[in-house]
Amino acid sequence: MAREMKNSGVQWIGEIPSNWNTIQLKRHSHVVSGKEVKVELEPEDENAVPVYGSGGVFKYTDREQYNGEVVMFGRKGTIGKPLYVNDSFWAVDTMYFLIHERAYLFPKFNYYQLSAFNWELYTTQTALPSIVASQILDSKFPFPPLSEQKSIADFLDAKCGEIDGLLADLDAEVKTLTEYKKSIIAETVTRGLNPNAPMKSSGILWAESIPAHWGVEKFRYKLKPKKIVGQGDKEVLSVYREYGVVIKSSRDDNHNRTSEDTSNYKYVQPNDFVINKMKAWQGSMGVSNYEGIVSPAYFVYSFRDEDYLPKFFHYYMRNANNIPEYRRLSGGIREGQWDLSPYDLGNMPIILPPIDEQIEIANYLDSKCAAIDQAITDKTQQIETLKAYKSSLIYEYVTGKKQVAL
Repeated sequence: MAREMKNSGVQWIGEIPSNWNTIQLKRHSHVVSGKEVKVELEPEDENAVPVYGSGGVFKYTDREQYNGEVVMFGRKGTIGKPLYVNDSFWAVDTMYFLIHERAYLFPKFNYYQLSAFNWELYTTQTALPSIVASQILDSKFPFPPLSEQKSIADFLDAKCGEIDGLLADLDAEVKTLTEYKKSIIAETVTRGLNPNAPMKSSGILWAESIPAHWGVEKFRYKLKPKKIVGQGDKEVLSVYREYGVVIKSSRDDNHNRTSEDTSNYKYVQPNDFVINKMKAWQGSMGVSNYEGIVSPAYFVYSFRDEDYLPKFFHYYMRNANNIPEYRRLSGGIREGQWDLSPYDLGNMPIILPPIDEQIEIANYLDSKCAAIDQAITDKTQQIETLKAYKSSLIYEYVTGKKQVAL
């Protein structure tokens, strides 16, 4: 039998059971701000206290900020993403945590309440999103009797545990497929498709043996810098470590602002090789399939002759074995802001197979990578479906639209 419902008066909650109420969070909890960590310890240290950020524990310190049952959530940068903690901990300065002062709110139920909360209602739309604690404390949340809070929390613990297990398995499968793809590319572009081919020393640290009939050249002998500007009306391109060169507007995860004046952006044509010099050490480079323009901070190269098939070169330069060399050739003071040296890149040795083998390798990798990418896409869609189901499940039970069977 369906239970009687009533309007909660709160838009994100909708209807709730007639015997439930809505109560402001501040009536039973108060917020504490996280603090900057002064001392870092190794996890193995007997005095190590876990430090929490929005993604969970990410380092350790020498003292606790609090010891007990709390619900944490991000207040700056990554907003929301509640975490339930019942232990000694330190919260980093981009986090808030709730201490529950009244016995009529079950902390684990409050965790699920905050997991269902519409955080966008109070998130500032700035370059670094943030929320104000008072806005969350003033917000109303569904409030069932304590016994029902506990039964809902126990039910969701069990169901979400099952879902999280499935998500972990799928995530591991995606990682395995991703590493498999990297290994196939690295193996094929440095050793070819013939397992019986005679091998020789390449003289390259990251590719010790190559087929005996392959050559080795310096980067600068096969590619030349290209700097054509004044094409500001062209499509803006960007370079991703995962994909290579893409049309910037095709992605919704690129938050780098395009300059209002793009007249000094560098012109890129199909088959040009483009590098984000500050992210080369992560593999942000690739041969472009598009005509467009890129930031003046990028390097653009064109091929000097037809010795290289652009698609093969794309696979070769982006293969995982090259990444440590790009890091070695990059320098700078700030970690993560290392510039690739164009002079050192020019002297970097690169492998040169015969053009017919480059074509065979590129075609083989296109086929293999397409199959792996499709498998990754399928797994990723399953992950998104499960995450959506989990979110829906939490919302429906913490707002009383579904009832735990007694």
